[in-house]
Amino acid sequence: MELNKNKVIFLVVWAILLLSMVFLMILSKWANDNETNTSEENTFKIWMVWDSWENTYNIIDWFKKFNTAYQSKNIIIETFPDYEEYTYALTSAINSWVWPDLFVLNNNEEDSIFSNQVIWIPPSVISPNDFRKRYKWVFSDDLISWEWDNEFLKWIPVWYETLWIFYNRAQVRHSDLDNISSLNNIISKLSERNPWTIPLGIWNGSTVKYSADILTQFFMLEWDVEELDDVTWNILKQWLASYLLYWDVNWYNSYDSRFLELTNLWENSLYLFSRGDIHMVVWYPSMVNDISDYWYSSSFLQARVFPQYFSGEGNYLINYNYFVINKDTKNINLAQDFLSYISNDSWASAFLNNFKYYLPALLSLDAEFLPKKIHNDFNVVLEDFYADEYMLSSFDKWIKNIYDSKIISVLDNWAYAESNFEQFANSLMCKTKKIISFESLSKDCN
Repeated sequence: MELNKNKVIFLVVWAILLLSMVFLMILSKWANDNETNTSEENTFKIWMVWDSWENTYNIIDWFKKFNTAYQSKNIIIETFPDYEEYTYALTSAINSWVWPDLFVLNNNEEDSIFSNQVIWIPPSVISPNDFRKRYKWVFSDDLISWEWDNEFLKWIPVWYETLWIFYNRAQVRHSDLDNISSLNNIISKLSERNPWTIPLGIWNGSTVKYSADILTQFFMLEWDVEELDDVTWNILKQWLASYLLYWDVNWYNSYDSRFLELTNLWENSLYLFSRGDIHMVVWYPSMVNDISDYWYSSSFLQARVFPQYFSGEGNYLINYNYFVINKDTKNINLAQDFLSYISNDSWASAFLNNFKYYLPALLSLDAEFLPKKIHNDFNVVLEDFYADEYMLSSFDKWIKNIYDSKIISVLDNWAYAESNFEQFANSLMCKTKKIISFESLSKDCN
């Protein structure tokens, strides 16, 4: 009987010890979870695309000096060099509940796959009417919406860029790029002068960076072309007539003849441009860093805005990213304060000083930045590419990543460009309906 009593006491003691251990484990886990949650709530993440990560160091410091209430916040900026990679990462982050608080989207995708993930900016934070007065008109058209009997500003831009022609000033004059006619004229002269060089590096999608946007700019040479739906059969034929002209071997602008060489070397048109084998390339100003990497001569580089059929006529493609607020952010006040901050003239000026190749979105900064050089190595200034008389316009690509990647096959197979483009457009329309509006999900879009 005594032995049984001792066993009972022993079991009770062990039960108490076991319960104590379980309690301590639960307490420890709660403390760790609480610490993790506190850490997450104290972290504010911003994701950007294309802008060099090294040039973002000061952005956080500027903001904290501007708004001292967030001195203790752990604000992290991540940048992605590639928009497609960024899109996949953002999709994965949202699905994994590790999303950024602020991120950017591109203007040439009207109905982004992330549209339902963002919230608009209350008029009390940034007034749409004030925005309309302070920013270039194209941003008001793109970013102000009327909902629930109120105007709302959707998102905030800081910069924009347009397509330019970088050229060798030893071979090409500024006036040669006044319009498409004068461009064609200088191409003919350069071909006659030296048939072994290529006047304009254009056409093949695989070896010309941003070839999708160069193609888009040719569409927009026609009035009222602002989305893929606007590309009628007549416009397509006009585009083919204009664009195929720069491929024509009889005209000796045969960039296509170097296609195999470039693909074997994993190079692009800048490789030939730096060697003097091409006299002109069509690129965005942000690519000036790539030109510098190829050790292009600082004495010979110049640039001008992409020409139109007639000076001062036609739509002009604009490219920019804008900041948006994630609807699931736990730091809504900080997000709104940051957007209010980046619409400030002083901060936008500081940002653009770090990214000298961008044109300012704010009207008030034109006088400050247009005379500035876009790169320390070259005597090229922003004013060379500013075309106030042109109609700036976004172009709805439906789904940007698919448009930019799949159009390359159309450009690489010029002989079937007409039928390939029609197949491309139909396939993209089908995929857009699936991805954006969940229509015809079982349909084979290929």
